[in-house]
Amino acid sequence: MTGKHLIPIWLSSAPQFLAMPLMLPALTWFDDKAQPIMDLATKVDVNADATSFTFTLPKNAVWSNGTPLTAKDVAFTYKLALDPSIASTLWGINLSSINGAVEYQKGTAKDVAGIKVVNDQTIRFDLKEPNATFLFNTYLGILPSQVLGKIDPKEIEKQAFVDAPTVTSGPFDFVKYEPGQYIQLKKKVNYWGKSVNVEDVFIRLFDQSSNMLAALDSGDVNVAPISLDQAKWFRNKTNLDVLSTRSINYTVLYVDARTKDQIGILTKPKDQGGAGLPITKTPKPYLADKRFRQVLALAIDGKAAIQALANGEASPIYSAISAPDWAVGPNLSKYDFDLDKARSLLSAVGVTIDFQGKAIYNTSPVTLTYLAPMGDDSRKLGEYLQQQLAKLGISIDIKLVASSDFLLAAINGDGDLIRGIGNRLGADPSVSAQFYACKAGWANWVMGYCNPRFDELQSRGLANYKTDDRKKIYPDASAILNDELPSIFLYAPNVLFGVKKGTVGIKPSADPNYLTWNIQEWSVR
Repeated sequence: MTGKHLIPIWLSSAPQFLAMPLMLPALTWFDDKAQPIMDLATKVDVNADATSFTFTLPKNAVWSNGTPLTAKDVAFTYKLALDPSIASTLWGINLSSINGAVEYQKGTAKDVAGIKVVNDQTIRFDLKEPNATFLFNTYLGILPSQVLGKIDPKEIEKQAFVDAPTVTSGPFDFVKYEPGQYIQLKKKVNYWGKSVNVEDVFIRLFDQSSNMLAALDSGDVNVAPISLDQAKWFRNKTNLDVLSTRSINYTVLYVDARTKDQIGILTKPKDQGGAGLPITKTPKPYLADKRFRQVLALAIDGKAAIQALANGEASPIYSAISAPDWAVGPNLSKYDFDLDKARSLLSAVGVTIDFQGKAIYNTSPVTLTYLAPMGDDSRKLGEYLQQQLAKLGISIDIKLVASSDFLLAAINGDGDLIRGIGNRLGADPSVSAQFYACKAGWANWVMGYCNPRFDELQSRGLANYKTDDRKKIYPDASAILNDELPSIFLYAPNVLFGVKKGTVGIKPSADPNYLTWNIQEWSVR
């Protein structure tokens, strides 16, 4: 387990995500589509402009020692996560929209003004600005103030409780945490909430995926994630079922379309109003023309890519906003593989094909650099791009760098087509703003993309909590990205789990971290 400790304020690794809601549930968690659902809270009331969220707790909720769980526990937990001595980057970001949260974490305020205990069963969060997606950030498991409330936050990490939470409110009690081996939980007796069928849970910790898959194959574990290239082999196993669902992480190619002027602003010293970045790239003007980016989309056979790169275990996407269904533009171009159309657009952009079949722009060959973190999947995608774009005479150089160097390499302009994964774009249409809004890091520092209309739609979307209102806004934002293609949108891979025969009720989530979301329905026959 790479995460530190076993309490929610240090939530970061998969084993923690699997265990935490079973012991220390949060106000909200996530369902199979990675959408927020009520967990500890029974309901939430949201005001008209999405600046106030009022949660109701169950009256019968109690800690494992019999003490009632109240809104005071919620307030204590949120303030602890924001405490300057904890210095949590995760919760500092997730809870930054709460009025006063930033100031409290900086140590310039003595309390968080936007956290209000209304009564024992009611807590309200007042935000400094509209945020319809606030429920995506309230997955902070609630801690018992009776146990930790009188301890100086600077001393919290020294407490045995952080690695052995013996007072819990979820359907399972903590039994044992053996570092590097397992987390053991046991079904509560006389649990106050919805009962579970599973008596014991062992979350096994593996240092290598090969060991985990061997344990799955032998029947030593009931369920484990499997990769796309292993799907076919496991589907042929008679002792296992393979469950799949579409991921919220999309595979895309960010296009570095920055102009000379944009790079000039980024390289200008900070004291002169720039960003002071050491960018050495010479821009390629045709990348700034959306028609050339459309050429790339038309020349990359998306259906074949899914077979070649994802073993058929993926769905095509045509915009950064490709889910949920209500947020997707109804008339998005699918950019079906069409070399004739691609060649016609190339000519319109000013790219010609010479007698050797090479694409030429202003007397120079069109050569693009594909940049990605090191790894087999990255290499395969690069080789696929070489194969596909060679049909138009476009050359692709492959540059693979260490993951630790990847972001700086992208900012420096080491790539023209930059592999993007792990972006959670499918969770909510608002996530796309983190990449494509004018002031977003990737848009500003890498892609050179800015569309004020897109930003306006995103702002309106965040101010509307009801889906009926949001579905009038986001399809237009989806269509903008589909037309302008600041990235080449490839596919959403499936999330796959191998499940031992006789283990029933599992409904895989679009985010593997949320696998245990419906554990009340699990059973072993």
